[in-house]
Amino acid sequence: MNIIILKESELKEGRAEVSGRRLKHLKETLKKNDGDELKAGVLGGKLGTAQVEQVGEEKAVLMFTPDNDPPAPLNVRLTIALPRPKVLRRVLYTLTCLGVKDIHIFNSWRVEKSYWSSPLLEGLEDFLIPALEQAKDTVLPHITFHRFFTPFVREILPEISKNTLRLAAHPAGAPLRSEIKEAATLVIGAEGGFIQKELDTLEEVRFSFFSVGERILNVESAVPYILGRLF
Repeated sequence: MNIIILKESELKEGRAEVSGRRLKHLKETLKKNDGDELKAGVLGGKLGTAQVEQVGEEKAVLMFTPDNDPPAPLNVRLTIALPRPKVLRRVLYTLTCLGVKDIHIFNSWRVEKSYWSSPLLEGLEDFLIPALEQAKDTVLPHITFHRFFTPFVREILPEISKNTLRLAAHPAGAPLRSEIKEAATLVIGAEGGFIQKELDTLEEVRFSFFSVGERILNVESAVPYILGRLF
């Protein structure tokens, strides 16, 4: 935790009370006492400094002063076929740390139907706030779920990818480029890959296919590797 995230609803005239894991981090890891300062930020807002006004057994009172904007987002829209929900959470944590702000999770032929009913698809905001604290960011990604492949690709994907480079991962694609200078929309399928009909549909909406090489990567490895190569 490199900053402490405060919610706007917690602030009253610049002051916020923190407890739970944030209090534990403040006392046990940072070892802050009354009068000390630490880095903080408001969820969805500015970064700044928080002065510890009082540390107690059950809560601490912080006085927050904003001073700068959060880091710029990565210039990419990322669309991923729904992996195992536990894996999805880990991938979303990584994407939040990397600054990806527009994420679309879609269904495909090789996605297990049971994944869509998992309770792990809920409560993502609270799960991802520690990723913001790790990355010294304050803005959560916007995450949208799409239950049907064809309507998503034919109706929604062309709109969200407008005026961007359109790229989809596929083993038979061209070698992955490095360090692109323009905005991009990336499509990454299920670990079993796309079926031919799905590839044809992506091609219809003018997505180009790229390959990460001979090695077959799972989504946890593929996502940071691809983003690191491109950006």
